Amino acid sequence: MQKNTPKLLFFLAIFLCLIQTSFISCSQDEDLIDLVGLEDPDEETIDGSDGNNDGDPDGSDDQETPDLGETDNGPDFDSSEGLKIDNTPCDYTLDGIESNSTLEIACRMDLGGQTVTVPSGVTFVFAGGEIINGTLNFSAQGTIDGDLLNKDLTIEGDVKLDDPIFQFYPERWDLIQGENIAMQRAKDNSLGIQAAIDLVHYLGGSTFEIDRLDAFFYGKDVYNYNIVMPSNFHLRMTENTHLRTFPSVDDYSTFLIIIQGVENVRVSGGYLHGDRDLYNRRDNLPGSHTIKIKTGVNVVIDNVHMSNATQDGLAIESNRFAYDPDYVGSNNILIKDCVFDSNRRINLTITDGENITVDGCTFIDGGINTDKSVSSAPSCNLNIEPLRSRDASGNLVEYQRVKNVSIRNSKQFLRNVSEQPNAGGFLLSHGYGPIIIENNEMIDTGISFHTVDGAIISNNIISGGGINAGSAGNYDRVDFVYGNEIYGNVVVNQQGTAINVAGNGVFVHDNEFEGTVGMALGAGSTDYSKGTSNCKIENNIIRASNTGIRSINTVKNVLINANNIHMLSGSNFSLVLGNRWGETTSSANYIVKDNTVTDGNSNNGVPGILIGANSLSFTQNNVGNIQINESNNIELTNNIIDTGAGESGVVFNADAPNSIIANNDITIYPSQTPLNVQCITQANGVSLSSSVNISNNNSCTEQ
Repeated sequence: MQKNTPKLLFFLAIFLCLIQTSFISCSQDEDLIDLVGLEDPDEETIDGSDGNNDGDPDGSDDQETPDLGETDNGPDFDSSEGLKIDNTPCDYTLDGIESNSTLEIACRMDLGGQTVTVPSGVTFVFAGGEIINGTLNFSAQGTIDGDLLNKDLTIEGDVKLDDPIFQFYPERWDLIQGENIAMQRAKDNSLGIQAAIDLVHYLGGSTFEIDRLDAFFYGKDVYNYNIVMPSNFHLRMTENTHLRTFPSVDDYSTFLIIIQGVENVRVSGGYLHGDRDLYNRRDNLPGSHTIKIKTGVNVVIDNVHMSNATQDGLAIESNRFAYDPDYVGSNNILIKDCVFDSNRRINLTITDGENITVDGCTFIDGGINTDKSVSSAPSCNLNIEPLRSRDASGNLVEYQRVKNVSIRNSKQFLRNVSEQPNAGGFLLSHGYGPIIIENNEMIDTGISFHTVDGAIISNNIISGGGINAGSAGNYDRVDFVYGNEIYGNVVVNQQGTAINVAGNGVFVHDNEFEGTVGMALGAGSTDYSKGTSNCKIENNIIRASNTGIRSINTVKNVLINANNIHMLSGSNFSLVLGNRWGETTSSANYIVKDNTVTDGNSNNGVPGILIGANSLSFTQNNVGNIQINESNNIELTNNIIDTGAGESGVVFNADAPNSIIANNDITIYPSQTPLNVQCITQANGVSLSSSVNISNNNSCTEQ
C-alpha cells in the first residue's frame, strides 16, 4: 500500500506558492494550516514516547496503547515498485523556514553535513524528494513524513511521524539483499534495520511495515541480537519478507528478533530462517533462536514462519530467576497462526512465563535430523521445561517458573516418521496449571507430561502417536503432580500404546483409544515400587489388537471403571493386571469395576484376563475367562464371566493367598471342546492356601 497524503489547499495558498520557484510551501498562519488536509498524526499515534530503547520493563512510556492482538492494519504493504525518488537537486535551502509551515519535498536536498534548526510546528511532507547528509533538529511540535526518513538523515528534537504506520524500503537504509554477502555486510544489514526501527520508535511510530526483503543478518555484539524490539511496537511483515541468520563464528549465534524487557509488542507475518544447515559440520553448532521473548509483557507473535534455527524457533523465558525479588516474568503472550518448521532442538520452548496462549499454529518436524545437521535433545515440537532443582536440604529451588499455558487448535506432524521416529511431540516437563492442550490434531506425534499439576488434555485427534500421562517416578507425589485430566480425545496408535498413565493424580475419561495396547499403567520405571497412584480411568472406549489395559509396578488408589474394551482380531488378553503392592497393613485400593470386554468374533469368546497382582478388587465386570498368576489379597466378586470354547472360567496358575472368589456368574462351553473345562479350577500341580476363599455363591452355567 503506497502512502498518499491528501492535499486540500486553500486557494490563497495555491496563489502564494505559484509565485515562488521552489517547492517549499509558503509560511501560513494557523487558520491556513488547519485547512491543509494532512492525516491527524495523533489519531493512532502512541503519544509521549521518550524514544529510548533501554529495555526497561515499564517501557518508560506511560501512554495508552492499542490492542496489539486485534489491530487490523488493512491490506499488506507492497514495496514491489520501491519508493520513487526524484534525484534532481533542490535549488533552494531550508534557510528562513517559518513556524507552523508545511514543506513538500519533491527534490533532493543535500544538507552538506549541517544541522538545520527547524522552528516550532513545521511539517515536512514527502512529495517524491528526499533530504540527506545532515540533521534536522526540531524545536517543538514538528511533524515529518515517514517516507522522508533514510540512513543519511538524522532527526532530533521534538518531532513525530505524520502517520504511526511506517513503511520500510530496504534500499533507503543500506540493506543489501541476496546470499553472496560477507559477514560484515550481514552485520551492516542488522545495523541498518535496527537504526530504522529505533528512529521510527523515537518518532512515535507504532507499526513498522516490511514487504519485499530477502537478506542475511548478523548481530551487533557477542549475543548477536539483530532486531531488538521496543515497547508499544508492531513489526508487520508480508509473505515477501525473508529474514535470514548469517552463520556465526561466536559462542552465540544470531537471534533474528529479541523481545526483552518490553511490553505491548507484536510481530506478524514474514519468514524467519535459521542457520542450522549453513555450517560445514553436523553437530556442535552455536545456539540460536529465530525469536526470543525474555520478559515480554503483552506480546503477540502472529502468522510468522520460523524454521531451521540451531536451537529453537521461538523461546519464551524471563530475565532473572523466579526467586529474585526483582523478577518480572513474561506474561500475557499470544502465539497464533504461526508455522514452526525443522528447528534443530525444539520448535517452540517455554521455560519461564505465565498466561501464554498458542492458538492455530502448525508444528512440523521439530528436532529432526537433516542432511547437514543432526538434532539436539529433547528433539520435539513443543517443550515446557522450567529449570528447577533441590538444595542441599532437599528444598525445591525454582530458577524458572511456567504457569497457565494453553495450546489450542494447532497441528503437529512429521513429514517422514519412518526416518525420524524420535522427533516431534508436545512435552510438558514441569509447570503449574492450568496447562491446556485442546482441540489439536497430531499426526505421527503425541503428548507427554511429567511433573505438572492441572494439565488438561482434551478433544485432540492423535494418529500414529499416543499420550504419555505422567511419569512412574512421580508415583504418590502429591506436592507437584495432581489434578491432571485427559478427556474427549481420539487416539489411534496402531503400532504402539495409545495412552500410558503413570505417576500421580490423573483422571482419564470419555476418550477413544486404539493401539496395540490400548492403555498401560505404571510403565516407565525399573523400580517396581514406583508406578501409578491416585488415578481414575473411567468411561473410555478402548480398542486393542494385543492388550486392552495393562498395569505393572505398584498401583495405589486407582479406579478403572465403566470402560468399554473392544478387542480386535488376533488379540491376546483384554486385561493384564499386575500390582507389586508390598504393604501388609493397608489395601492398595486398586479397583477394576463395571468394565465390559467385547470382541468382534463372539463365537470364540472374548480374550481373557491375566491377573498377577497384590491387593486388587475386580468386581462387577463383564469379561472373558480369568487366569490368576502369583497374587495376594485379590477379590473377584460379582463379575459376569463368559468364556470361549476350551477355556475354564477362573484358573489358578499359582497360589493366591488371602483372596476371595464370590458371587460371579460363570458360563463355560464343555460341549464345544474335548478338553476338561470347569468354572473354577487350578492348573496341574498348583495347591491353594486355606486363605483362598472360593464361595459357593458363584453360579456355573454349562453350554
